[in-house]
Amino acid sequence: MPSRKPAPIAAPRLRAELESSLPDEIEDEERLLDLGLEDVDLSDLEAEHVEISGCRFTRSKLAGSDLEKLILVDTELAQCDLANSRWSDAALTRVAITGSRMIGFAGPGANLQHVTVQDTVLDFASFRFAKFFKVELTDCRLQSADFVSADLTGAVFRRCDLSGVEFSQVKAAKAVFVDCTWDGAKGLASLSGATVAASSPIDTLAFTSAVTIAAGITLAHPDDLG
Repeated sequence: MPSRKPAPIAAPRLRAELESSLPDEIEDEERLLDLGLEDVDLSDLEAEHVEISGCRFTRSKLAGSDLEKLILVDTELAQCDLANSRWSDAALTRVAITGSRMIGFAGPGANLQHVTVQDTVLDFASFRFAKFFKVELTDCRLQSADFVSADLTGAVFRRCDLSGVEFSQVKAAKAVFVDCTWDGAKGLASLSGATVAASSPIDTLAFTSAVTIAAGITLAHPDDLG
C-alpha cells in the first residue's frame, strides 16, 4: 500500500538581517521587502496588488485589511491579528502563521502553496474557491469556517477543531485529517478520497456518525423499530 505521508512543506526564506522601516503610506502595487516588523498597526489597510516578500511580522495588526490580489512570499506572521481581513485572490507562497487571530478572515479564490498555520483561531473564516497545495494547519480552531468549492487536495489538518465547518463541493481526494473534531461539520460527503485518522475510537465514531448524518442515513436500534 503506498504511503499517505504528506510531502514536506518548504519554510519561508528570510535574510538574517531585516530592515524595520515602513513607508509612510502603503498604496496599490507597493512592495515591502525584507522587513522585520514588531507591534506595527496596519489595521483597515486597503490596497491592491501589494507584494510582501521576505518579511517577519510579530504582534502586528492587519485586522480589517482589504488586500485584493496580495502577493505574500517567504513571510512569517507570529501572534498577529488578521481578524475580519479580506484577501481576495491572494497568492501565499512559503508562509508560516503561528499563534495568530484570524476570526472572520476571508480569502476567496486564494492560492496557498507551502503554507503552515499553527495554534491559530480561524472561526468563521472563509476560503471559498481557494486552492491548497502543500498546506498544513496544526492545532487550529476553525469553528464554522467555510471551504465551499475549495480545492483541499494538498491540505493537511492536524488536531484541528472543525466543528460546524462547511465542506460542500470541495475537492479533497488527497487531503489528510488527523485527530480532528467534527461536531456539526457539513458537506462531509464531498470529502470523498480524503484520509481521516483518529487516535481515539470515540473520535472515529464521531466522524462516522457525522458522515452518516450527512448522507441522510438514520441510525437506530432494532428495538426502536418494533
